[in-house]
Amino acid sequence: MALPTDANVDLLLCDGVRHNPEGKLDIAGFYPTGEVKIDATANLPVSLNLTFVFVLKDGEGQFSPVFRIFDPLGKELHKFDVPQIDKPAGIAHVMMLPVGLIPITRAGNYAVSLEIAGQLYRRSVRIYQ
Repeated sequence: MALPTDANVDLLLCDGVRHNPEGKLDIAGFYPTGEVKIDATANLPVSLNLTFVFVLKDGEGQFSPVFRIFDPLGKELHKFDVPQIDKPAGIAHVMMLPVGLIPITRAGNYAVSLEIAGQLYRRSVRIYQ
């Protein structure tokens, strides 16, 4: 087993995604900068529906990832045990993780993490008004 290297794990943030038969992803509402702007007139707290797409470009083995979201103060908002994946060498693996009703109580940098065999792949998502 070889774990993915951090530099070869990408995170795409979008409203929704669909895997089509040709192997391509149809992405809706892509956030290219990893930042989500909430309507300035909205009163917090609000709930967001987002899809997190992790692309594992390297690594090899059978993995049982754990996906988490933390608010700017470090409070865990979401935890999901991803079903076991079989990641062959030399082939990228895509995980599409839709999360509904994420409670946003404050603006700031939210942490998104994927844990594989004790290795953390942590990314930041800025949510602001």
